Amino acid sequence: MTSTYSSAKYLMKLPLVCVSFLFLSGCFSSQLDQQDVFSVLAPEVLPERFGTGVMENPGQADTSVDAPITRWLESFGSPELNLLVKGAIDNNHSLAQQALLVKLAEQNVRISKASLFPTLNLSLNAQRADSGTVQASDYDLALVAGYELDLWGKLNANQKQSTLNLASQKASYQLAERTLVRDVVNASVDTSTATQLLGLLSQRAQNLTESLDVIQRGYRSGLNSALDVYLSRNTLEQERAGIANQQQLKFEAQTRLELLLGEYPAGAISIAGGPMVLPTEPLSPGIPSELLLRRPDIQQAWLNLMAADAGVAIAHKNRFPSLNLSASLTDSDEDLGQLLSGGSLAWSLSASLLQPLFQGGRLAALEMQAKIVLEQQERRYLELVYLAFSEVEVELNRKQALSDRYDAFVRAEQNATAALELGLDQYQRGLVDYTTVLEAQRRAFDAQTTLIELRNQQLKNRVNLLLALGGDY
Repeated sequence: MTSTYSSAKYLMKLPLVCVSFLFLSGCFSSQLDQQDVFSVLAPEVLPERFGTGVMENPGQADTSVDAPITRWLESFGSPELNLLVKGAIDNNHSLAQQALLVKLAEQNVRISKASLFPTLNLSLNAQRADSGTVQASDYDLALVAGYELDLWGKLNANQKQSTLNLASQKASYQLAERTLVRDVVNASVDTSTATQLLGLLSQRAQNLTESLDVIQRGYRSGLNSALDVYLSRNTLEQERAGIANQQQLKFEAQTRLELLLGEYPAGAISIAGGPMVLPTEPLSPGIPSELLLRRPDIQQAWLNLMAADAGVAIAHKNRFPSLNLSASLTDSDEDLGQLLSGGSLAWSLSASLLQPLFQGGRLAALEMQAKIVLEQQERRYLELVYLAFSEVEVELNRKQALSDRYDAFVRAEQNATAALELGLDQYQRGLVDYTTVLEAQRRAFDAQTTLIELRNQQLKNRVNLLLALGGDY
């Protein structure tokens, strides 16, 4: 990793005039290009396409149609979901904190820019002396201007670093916003799923109650055994326990959603119990290199790397001389009202050159710290690149697996429903015992429950894949 300090370290051997000439000619420009996010990556880090050596069947990924990954929230076709997302963006406390961090970074840019301009200060001093016999007053008014010549580009590098930090904070805000949208969608899906499962459990409990009444009447008529009654009662009580547990799960899902919307504890979120529509448009992962330009977390890591590079330059240039110019205009008088009368005005000009010679190794240690931070940020950037690629491939593979599982359970649910109808018919004709009916009911219920949960996972996978691809809602 090369940096601005590598060009500057030889300049201390040159005369001041030569150094100034080199500075003006631009010899201190960083060798890291802010836009070249691929400059620190080895060629093998960027595969030609996703799924190379990772996915079982990479050819099954949806690559035929390049569905848009911008404005993807509209693809769910839910005005209710759009309103929830808008409410979360307006009221979420974590996102508001990120917005404040952006404002802080903006002020840091203003502070760094101010160091490039001259300073102007006005001071008024009053002094009164009393020796017992003589009393004297003295008033001084001074206007002082100061300016540091940025010979080595230290102040410019500091401004560059603060500007990069601002861009990093904006990327962090963008990431937080997209993550919030994903969390709101997932929490809405969880709440909707919990509502559907609660309805399924309630309907099953009602069916079991009706079956219990039929079995008890048959027992009193001598058609059924006591075992059938006990088994039916046991199944019904288990279902009621499941209802109580599902009500708690629904409450927890609604609470998580209210927290994301910034409406807890006063919020009363109500999500429709019907299933959310899963968009059918296939998603193309695109070229892996494009991912580095779309994902805000990778952009943030690159900007942090650039800021660390500027930090190395600053730390090295702090070991160079500082040239400061100052000018002052002063006036003094024994009478405060006579200040600025012009009688005792004085002016001065001065220049000072400060060269650090010995500070116990502090400046060298600070420079070494900056280099370590630079290497740390480079490692962080590489880590995020690998993580981004893996996230896309994992979600693509999960998408295919969930689709296969859902299709299989659709067929399983159909078979279980047919088996339940046949079991009830045979039980009523005395061909099978009640345990066979209970087993058929359990299988049918498990298949229905699994289908709802798989739809939940498919919706979440869609959102997670869009986020992994750098999609913008």
